[in-house]
Amino acid sequence: MKTRSVLILTLAVAGLPTLPLPAAAYVRTVTEAGAPSAWKTPCPTMEFSLGAPPPEMDAPSYLAAAQAAGVAWSQASMNGIDRCSNVIFTVVPVPDVAGPVGMDYHNRLIFRQDSFYDPYALAITSVFQLKNSGEILDADLEVNAYNFTWGDFAAHPELFQTNTQDFQGTVTHEFGHVIGLDHTCYEPGAAFADGKPIPRPTDNLGNPVPDCSDYDLPAVITGATMYVSVASPAAEVELRSLSPDDAQAACEIYPVTPDFVCLPPSGAYEVAGGGGCSYPAGARRDSIACVLVLLVMATVVRRRR
Repeated sequence: MKTRSVLILTLAVAGLPTLPLPAAAYVRTVTEAGAPSAWKTPCPTMEFSLGAPPPEMDAPSYLAAAQAAGVAWSQASMNGIDRCSNVIFTVVPVPDVAGPVGMDYHNRLIFRQDSFYDPYALAITSVFQLKNSGEILDADLEVNAYNFTWGDFAAHPELFQTNTQDFQGTVTHEFGHVIGLDHTCYEPGAAFADGKPIPRPTDNLGNPVPDCSDYDLPAVITGATMYVSVASPAAEVELRSLSPDDAQAACEIYPVTPDFVCLPPSGAYEVAGGGGCSYPAGARRDSIACVLVLLVMATVVRRRR
């Protein structure tokens, strides 16, 4: 998750201008075979189940927040003006309460209100991809509305309570996982389902990713939308906009091209091991913990915020 240093937060509160962080590095999700994750064409349509949304916000407000999260990635820009990525996020409402999660070529955004896998996880994003090529076939986002309340911190900052989270900020982060981005730090001890340790990833510059537990991480890491934690309500709201390295990721992985046409994912499958990571809520400075599961035919990577 993205955070901001105390200095930047103080400046923002004081109403002083802040300078954008220089684009430095981003981290891509990779399969167990080492292939980086990416859509054949980055045009995911998320089917948002709004048949019975949780309280604090109504269905139109949740939909608007999710659509705004998609726009953040769809309008990625390195200069603040010119869009430089082919990413096109579409979020459409569907009347069901919670559609199934699985490799079915339906990208779903759903609330889990009766139970959740991990009481400390805010959301889980499952990304299904081909092991050897890394092509993403399907992505599903489950939001924990059983243990947490969801709201709009920008409109209602008074909602910042123990179990209240900013919906738009969280979904913006999770949509980064949907397009194939990983967190900007690493949790030692993470392993695949077969016990094989997940190697420490490297960023796009080839640098090993630092541990999430390090408290002296540079601002270009902690200031990313894809960092694992945030330190304040203001920082959660800031998750809604991409930092320079997040925009750089979208623009380098999916560079804008003329006459771009969205294509469906491949229909091919192959056997692969899968996995996932989790980001607990709590004090908003907690670190990521990873476990990996096995899925026949495609790799599934689960990210828990």
